[in-house]
Amino acid sequence: MDKPRRAGGGKSRSFLETAGFAQGVRTRIPVFSIQGTAAGPMAVILAAQHGRELNGAVSIARVFERLDPAKVRGTIIFLPVMNPIAVRARQMDFPLETHRYRSTGITQNMNMNRAWRQAPRDASADQGYVKAVTEVVWKTYLRHADVLLDLHAWSGNSLSLAQGYPKDKALLRAFGLPWHAFMTRSDYPAMASAVAAAAGIPALICELTPQNVICNETVGYGERGILNVLKHAGIVEGSPDLPDVQYEFAVGHAETVIRTDAEGLLVSDCRLGQVLARGQVVLRVLSLETLKPLFTFPCPEDGALLFNLGGTPCGEDALVSAVVYPGQMVGLLKHGARILRNKTGRQSAPRSP
Repeated sequence: MDKPRRAGGGKSRSFLETAGFAQGVRTRIPVFSIQGTAAGPMAVILAAQHGRELNGAVSIARVFERLDPAKVRGTIIFLPVMNPIAVRARQMDFPLETHRYRSTGITQNMNMNRAWRQAPRDASADQGYVKAVTEVVWKTYLRHADVLLDLHAWSGNSLSLAQGYPKDKALLRAFGLPWHAFMTRSDYPAMASAVAAAAGIPALICELTPQNVICNETVGYGERGILNVLKHAGIVEGSPDLPDVQYEFAVGHAETVIRTDAEGLLVSDCRLGQVLARGQVVLRVLSLETLKPLFTFPCPEDGALLFNLGGTPCGEDALVSAVVYPGQMVGLLKHGARILRNKTGRQSAPRSP
C-alpha cells in the first residue's frame, strides 16, 4: 500500500475509527493532516496516548494553525488525542488506571503505549480497547511514516525530557530540549517509538511535564520541538532552533535517587534543571516542630543535573505535597552529561519549565 496522499496540498481535520467495539466502546481518533504542495517525507506526530498527558495536544494545535501547506514538502499526520476516552475520564488508561499504583489482579494490558505490535504469544492478554486503537493507527499511518514523534508528559516534579535511540542521535538533538537521553528498544519493546524504530523509522518520545494541566512554557517546548523535527526531516524549510547548551545522557547513565530518613517539610533553594556543584545542598527536610533541618542532602559531585524534586506520586489519591515521610523519594540527580554547545557556545544553566 502506498503512503496516504492528498492531491493539491492543504489542511484537513477528520477522524479515524476503530474497526469495532472493544471493552464496550468503538472510538474515533481526531486526525489533523497537512499535505504539502511538493512531494516529500511523511511525519506522524502522536499525543495523549495517556489521558493525563495534555501539553502535547496543545503544542500540535499551535503547529497545525501555524504551518502553511505551500511551505510543506510531503505529509504531516497529527493525532493529538490518541486516547480520547481516557482523556475525558481524566485518567491515564481506559478502562482502568488503578493497576499502575495498586494491585487489581487484572493482567490485561491497559497502557496504550505498551500495546503496539506485540508478539503473537502476548496477543491473548492484549485484545482490548488500546490494542484496537494502536492497530488501526499502525495500519493506516504509522507503518508508512518516515519519522515518528510521540508526545507524553512526566510527573509535575520532573523536567521535560526527550528520549531517542542512538542510531537517531541527530533527530534527538534536533528536537531541541536543553536536556535529552538515549534509550534502548529492549526496555519497552511494545512502545510506539520502539516498534517504529524496529521497523527502521526514526523515532523519539518526549515527556512534556506536567500532567493534568496545560503549562504554556512546556507547550512552547513542544511547539518548537515539533517544528524542529519537521525541519530536520526536510518537511519544513530551515534549521532547527536549538538552545545554546544541551545536556545529553547516555544509555544507562548514572542517577542518584534521594530518599529522606526523616519526616517533615521538603524545601530546596535549587531549581529543576540546575547543574550543581559538589557539596551544594540539594534539599533539606525541616522538622514540623522546630523547623530545623532533620535531613540534608549535599550534591555528591560537580555537574549533576537536578531532574526531580519531591518524588513522583502516581494515582489520583497520591497528591503532590511538601510533607514527606521516612523512606520517601524526594529528589533525583542525573550524572555524566555530555555537554553540547550550539550557536554561541556559551554555557549557561537551562531554565526549567
